[in-house]
Amino acid sequence: MRIAIYDLDNTLTRRATFTPFLIFAARRIAPWRLALLPVWVAMMIGYRAGLYDRTILKTAGMKLMVGKVRIATLQEVGREFADRRVADDGLMPATLALLEEDRRQGARIAIATAAFEFYAAAFARHLDIDTVIGTRWEGRSIPGGNCYGETKLARVRAWAAEQNHQLEDAEFRFVSDSFADAPLLDLADEPIFISASSRKREKAKARGWRIISAD
Repeated sequence: MRIAIYDLDNTLTRRATFTPFLIFAARRIAPWRLALLPVWVAMMIGYRAGLYDRTILKTAGMKLMVGKVRIATLQEVGREFADRRVADDGLMPATLALLEEDRRQGARIAIATAAFEFYAAAFARHLDIDTVIGTRWEGRSIPGGNCYGETKLARVRAWAAEQNHQLEDAEFRFVSDSFADAPLLDLADEPIFISASSRKREKAKARGWRIISAD
């Protein structure tokens, strides 16, 4: 069994998605919330300073910029957001080539991402990928926490077990731009790190990961 799992932000997409989604969703759902963008910027600075974790940050961002809306509405806005990003040449060509290679080899393909599932699924549909393992949203909270780092590894393991597979027994490729995904990259038979940063590429190379430039 060959399994190929891809991160989303800066891996399948050229750029990060969360802040752009917040702005896009605010414009569609409640344009007055765009005036709160400076508050969101201050929240991100607080996260960078270590005042709180990503789960708290993302929960606060959703409450601030989107508010309490139905999941169906978020899915609809997420589809519009993904459509716009893809139409604006928002996907990463080097990673798309890997994706086609995996398809030719009959791999079981999934996206594992910290992005919210309600819009990550829209990107997955553009890429003809059926499985998305992402951060969940229940209207006011993130059950299970942000799908990031060790939490993402646990979620991927749980998904593989549901398919009656063990990652250690599979031919496993994992593709990401983030050192937060080191638990999955170190586990993979074929870890692939994609980055435009020469410093990050050197650091990843030292860990034995295959490097692809995002330039």
